[in-house]
Amino acid sequence: MWLVIPAAIGLFLARTILIARRLKVAAANPTLADARALREAKRSLRAHRVELDSAVAGTHAHLESAKRLARTRAPRAPSSRVERMVEDAFSPKDS
Repeated sequence: MWLVIPAAIGLFLARTILIARRLKVAAANPTLADARALREAKRSLRAHRVELDSAVAGTHAHLESAKRLARTRAPRAPSSRVERMVEDAFSPKDS
């Protein structure tokens, strides 16, 4: 009866060592599933990078448009009486 406890401890240690060796071998040699997961991750990362590059290019295009629109000409003088009335109505008044 006293041999049961040492036998259980020995069995536990043997199983732990076997599991550790299997994990070590699995880490050294990636399986087909691991390689497939790695390829899928790379593919998805490339797709994300393409979307990111197009978004950055779109932002640059918007920035260039905004810069172009910011360089407007000086406002021209109103040519008709109606335009002058509108200009006077909406211009800030000095109090």
